[in-house]
Amino acid sequence: MARIVCKYSLFIIWLVLILQYSLSTCAHSKKLYENKPCKRFVLYYHDILFNGTNIANATSAATTNYTSLGNFKHGMLVVFDDPMTKDNHLLSTPVARAQGFYFYDMKTTYNAWFSYTLIFNSTEHKGTLNIMGADMMSEETRDLSVVGGTGDFFMARGIATFRTDVAQDDYYFRLEMDIKLLNENKPCKRFTLYYHDILFNGTNVANATSATAVNRTKLGDFKLGMLVVFDDPMTIDNHLLSPPVARAQGFYFYDMKTTYNAWFSYTLIFNSTEHKGTINIMGADMMDEETRDLSVVGGTGDFFMTRGIATFRTDTFQGADYFRVQMDIKLYECY
Repeated sequence: MARIVCKYSLFIIWLVLILQYSLSTCAHSKKLYENKPCKRFVLYYHDILFNGTNIANATSAATTNYTSLGNFKHGMLVVFDDPMTKDNHLLSTPVARAQGFYFYDMKTTYNAWFSYTLIFNSTEHKGTLNIMGADMMSEETRDLSVVGGTGDFFMARGIATFRTDVAQDDYYFRLEMDIKLLNENKPCKRFTLYYHDILFNGTNVANATSATAVNRTKLGDFKLGMLVVFDDPMTIDNHLLSPPVARAQGFYFYDMKTTYNAWFSYTLIFNSTEHKGTINIMGADMMDEETRDLSVVGGTGDFFMTRGIATFRTDTFQGADYFRVQMDIKLYECY
């Protein structure tokens, strides 16, 4: 019996030592690899919701009504193209635009989920930042994730800390965003694919690869709020009938009232002898530009944990029912 107790005691001592070593190693690793921001700035986000009469001033519109679940606008989805300023004055010169969406997602209190792109086009900065996450509105400050960037913010990652600066009724609110960014990495893989989108027009069931899930709003003449869900073929060349090497599955919606502009979030799904796995891509497609950079924010399989840039170039556009985009995909994290 004494021998058993002795062995048990030795085991406990050994376990405690292992735990202490593990904890000290974790603490050391955290200190050793802890990243500090390489860039930090504060901007103000101004959202003016379309109320049916304020077309000239509105910068966002509800594309879906809220549900009957609770009294906190659960399910209401808002598409926005909002100005970002350096101070909290609505009429200050914008230094960026925030394009994307948010929706309310709780039945017991106000809570929103955001996914959007900050688009910079000034003498100080050019490029984009992609931000997504839950805005827990009852908290004084809330951290959302910076998951990618382009241009001056190439491959950026970091945190955007939200603080509600003002809320006026249901039609205007202002957020302070404290944005902290980490360093970028270097490239490892590159390939070009072609994306083919055939929009369902009511008669082309056999060939259509996408369909409008939410109709456009009345804010402007450029389909603002129209949301399209797609399962589109990706080919190595620009021929629609070439064998697909991947499928692009996700959605895009139009988000500006003054010109055509779309916001994408989708997954490339590879299942061939050459590649198996997925690549996740999101960001603003500024359709007036010849080329547009979107962020590769993750992947699985052969593209495990990858990040990078997908450069869009419109290859052809045939009416409202078919368009083709060349995607030059550059990966900067490969495992």
